[in-house]
Amino acid sequence: MTKPRKAHAAVLFSGGTDSTLAAAQMLDECDKVTLLTFDPGFLLFVGNTKVHARKLQAKFGADRVEHQIIDIKHFIRQILGVDVKADLKEFGFNMSSLVCLGCRLSMHSFAIYWCLKNGVAYLADGSIRAQSTVPEQMESVIRRNRRFYSQEYGIRHFSPIYEESESDRRLDELGISGKKRLKKQFILFDTQPTCLFGVPADVYGRLFYGGLVGEQREKDSEQYCAEKYPLMQDVVRNAVLEEGLDVQAAAERLREIRRRDGDLGATQGPGGSPAFDNAYNPEINSR
Repeated sequence: MTKPRKAHAAVLFSGGTDSTLAAAQMLDECDKVTLLTFDPGFLLFVGNTKVHARKLQAKFGADRVEHQIIDIKHFIRQILGVDVKADLKEFGFNMSSLVCLGCRLSMHSFAIYWCLKNGVAYLADGSIRAQSTVPEQMESVIRRNRRFYSQEYGIRHFSPIYEESESDRRLDELGISGKKRLKKQFILFDTQPTCLFGVPADVYGRLFYGGLVGEQREKDSEQYCAEKYPLMQDVVRNAVLEEGLDVQAAAERLREIRRRDGDLGATQGPGGSPAFDNAYNPEINSR
């Protein structure tokens, strides 16, 4: 029996090969995808994201692929930057990597608000296991985030290419990428912005935080998320209230969409691997 197509999904879109392939896979099972590119205020060349956005529009149709570039400095200030001194005192030099987790949580907060406002029940990103040396792409962090978003807001979160390590090759096969070996680019990119914090965070994660400190990275990430979730809830609630909406009513609207799609309690999401979705489905796993 053919599964019904989902109407609409949002994708956190950096313009890189991972988020572009994630969007392509969501389009396999969704009628429309909105690419959400967030500018936190410390990215260079944000306009690079238009390259792959236009490629996706050319392949799947401009009516099915929308691209929005959104200033989220206010969300960054209220979540990542709310008390930098306290974070540095608590986590020390490990904030070199945790800053990326804080940025991702800020982006997800705006995405949650956007989904509640627009009635979109599905949210995806381009997280991959190969980059799990940085906290925001660790399996444990994804599990916690996924459960939080579903329980609090009714949003189904996907990382549909988590096991993919050659997204540039896959995009080339799909006829989306206009240039080979994009994964080899470093610092300056053809299709995505350069983050002033991302490069040192990645280097620190790969050389030290991702391996040598062992359990400390897990403990830091869990504690950091636990401290940021209440801030995220306050920021999302205030933003939704400014739209004249009630958070609980908006969340129930998204749950109803998922019920209609047969998604609540599902074990596999659009474009995702069954093993990954089984492991991180909030309705199946409570840990």
